[in-house]
Amino acid sequence: MIETTDQKSGRGGVGQWALGWRRFKKNPAAIAGLIIVGFIAFLAAFDRIVAPYPPNCVPTSFSVFCPGQYVPLQAPSLAHPFGTDSNSYDVYSQVIYGCRAAFYIGFGATAVAMVISVLIGLAAGYFGGRTDNVLMRLTEVFLVLPFLLILLLFLKVLYYYSNTGTGGLGLEILIIGLFSWPGNARILRSEVLRVRGLEFIEASRQIGASASRLLFRHILPNVLHVLVVVTTLQIATSVLIEAGVSFLGFGDQTVATWGLEFFYGFNYISDAWWIETFPGIFLTLLVMGFNLLGNGLRDALDPRLRE
Repeated sequence: MIETTDQKSGRGGVGQWALGWRRFKKNPAAIAGLIIVGFIAFLAAFDRIVAPYPPNCVPTSFSVFCPGQYVPLQAPSLAHPFGTDSNSYDVYSQVIYGCRAAFYIGFGATAVAMVISVLIGLAAGYFGGRTDNVLMRLTEVFLVLPFLLILLLFLKVLYYYSNTGTGGLGLEILIIGLFSWPGNARILRSEVLRVRGLEFIEASRQIGASASRLLFRHILPNVLHVLVVVTTLQIATSVLIEAGVSFLGFGDQTVATWGLEFFYGFNYISDAWWIETFPGIFLTLLVMGFNLLGNGLRDALDPRLRE
């Protein structure tokens, strides 16, 4: 008798994830990635408690909301552990607020990208034939488009017409997500092609299961391990892209991001190294953390591995 995913949900399904968790716990690099991501997530969740100054705060002696001294380009000190930038912003506070922006960008853009990736990957891999051919040609078109140039163009046009000094963080997230799905869709398609040929899928099809039931009840749960891995890696990629856009001066200048600190500090890098160093450390840690986490999840959830 062939066991389907439904029949194994009480035993095999739980066992697969429990086995994956045991493998994950034995991987020091994966645990390190989880700790790094968890630490930065904690800072993002409690940024208003951890940061001593409000976002984009210029300290002045007469300000009630941002008391202090207006001292641009001040080196790290007790009052400003990470120094101040050219606008007299406290770099430590900006870095802390940048944690929330990084997660907002990473998860927002990844959510858009993964919804498209899942729909196209499932449809192309399951239906095959003309559907697969059309969807894969569409994927190849998106792969060759210079989406960074398109993103910069949209942001420049928005800035020109809005005249507010903002590049639109929401638009950045949307465009990053809309152009980040092709590679992930191809990975999911390949995995769907493998799962589609399994015996329990054929058995379910023979007894009259609909395409939607096969796709979302049987095939999707069996490619979930791949989806989890590519999602974590896509988050890191999205954060890097936004940092690059803000560094070039096209980011939303009303939102504290690590890339915006790079933009402020570029002209002073020889004299005020701290403006770019500390945001760079946090950006590196977050990207490294998600990559370690993704690699650890891949090793833990790959069904072809055995203890």
